[in-house]
Amino acid sequence: MRTVRVLVVAGTAGLLALAPGVAAAAPGGCKAFGQNVAGLAQTLGPAFGATASTVATSGPGAFPTLVVHPEQQALCSDAG
Repeated sequence: MRTVRVLVVAGTAGLLALAPGVAAAAPGGCKAFGQNVAGLAQTLGPAFGATASTVATSGPGAFPTLVVHPEQQALCSDAG
């Protein structure tokens, strides 16, 4: 399960790294979240985007529900 979560987070980071304007405008976002996304995208490279695509196409609302919101909650709870 941990591997799946890491892949999901990595996928999210990839997609958000490709669209910084969207990432910055995402409700609940913060600097720590953006930095995490960018770091994962750089570290994982193409696997990051492939994973994000898989998650995003797994079902309606899957990407924000499984990846974005939990990560924003974890990383942005004390930030603005």
